[in-house]
Amino acid sequence: MSARLLLVLFMALTIVYDLVTMVMADRQRKKPLPPEVADVYDADRYRQYLAYVADNRRCLLIVRAVTFIVNTALYYSRLYPTLERLTGGNPYWVYLLSLLVFEVVGNVIDTVDGYYTTFVIREKYGLNRQDRKGFFKDTALDILQNMVVMVGLGMIFTFVGEHMAAWTDGFTVSLGRALLIAVAVAAVIAAFVVGASLISLWVLKKQYTFTPMPEGDLRTKVMALQEGSKKKVRIVNIYDESKKSTSKNAFLLKFLWHREFGIADNFINENAEDELLAVLSHEVGHLKHKKNLLNLLSYGILAAAFALFVLAVHAPGALLKINAWTRDSFGIAGNNYYLLIGVYMCFFTPVSHAVGIFENFRSRREEYEADREAVRNGYGEALIATFKQVSSDELVNVDPHPVIEFLEYDHPGMYRRIKAIREAEAT
Repeated sequence: MSARLLLVLFMALTIVYDLVTMVMADRQRKKPLPPEVADVYDADRYRQYLAYVADNRRCLLIVRAVTFIVNTALYYSRLYPTLERLTGGNPYWVYLLSLLVFEVVGNVIDTVDGYYTTFVIREKYGLNRQDRKGFFKDTALDILQNMVVMVGLGMIFTFVGEHMAAWTDGFTVSLGRALLIAVAVAAVIAAFVVGASLISLWVLKKQYTFTPMPEGDLRTKVMALQEGSKKKVRIVNIYDESKKSTSKNAFLLKFLWHREFGIADNFINENAEDELLAVLSHEVGHLKHKKNLLNLLSYGILAAAFALFVLAVHAPGALLKINAWTRDSFGIAGNNYYLLIGVYMCFFTPVSHAVGIFENFRSRREEYEADREAVRNGYGEALIATFKQVSSDELVNVDPHPVIEFLEYDHPGMYRRIKAIREAEAT
């Protein structure tokens, strides 16, 4: 098998996975809704939900098919030898130009998809309030953020790949020196992750207008929710979600020392006060979360990844073979690190999916725990009422297939979430 074929098969398997999960979801939707969520939709609204799902599904399948065809054509073209020739084999320019080609293609497809989803599908079901100027502004900011991250990571990857042989005296270093090299690389990546998070925060502030919640009774109640929490949130902002959609959300933003509550203006304007306090009580539950075995296992996964990198520096035979195999498959003389990242991702997909499933499980556990904080504060029923209203307003799948939920959901489905709240109230 060639590296070209591997990349194509990887895309094909993604489409097959989508089709399988769609069939599973269809079978689940044919079942009656459980009693806990049976009153979320009336008959007319549920028909709208089913039509909304069908419209989004058609759009997704078209995007997947177009992406598959275009990327397959690029993989089997003479693009990569041409880029290598044009750049004189400079690995940094080769990466940048390869990235540019795929990002241009991908962003055109995604922008058309986003435009259609926003102004045709979401507009059809009354879920969109964004104008075209705002859409293109947000899209441009998202593309800029993604490009900065991809360029930054690619340059780090390319630099490490080009200098590793010299740093390791032809890959003959001891485990001790390999550890030092790995620590240095990890420190650079960690610094980049912090920088990327700052960029993400900057983009969020550009996409929305955040206004401090005024002093008064509501703010006093919000601050009172944090009694007993060692970590306090001093910043409470309201953001203008109403300019984009009908969504009602409230979130806790945590980054290093920065903590901030963000509350959608739709929520403030359209929901009862106890429903808002219920959701913020849930967010305070995340503040009070104590480290447990699942968190330790997450740290263990990071430690295992670091140890694997140390071993790869010490004995990189397998990676060097993959590099040579990729070069031969695409008919190029030097390493194209954009291609190599894609190939490595294919090999590590089973591991990354397993890690993703574990992280989703851990996240769902933390959501249940945060919901129990709202119950302890007397907001269990208000939280349930909020979940039901938001689900109906935003056409949410309230009873996802349990296997799909296990594999993909980082928040519990509404049925299981409401059931857990009821059980917590009964204890």
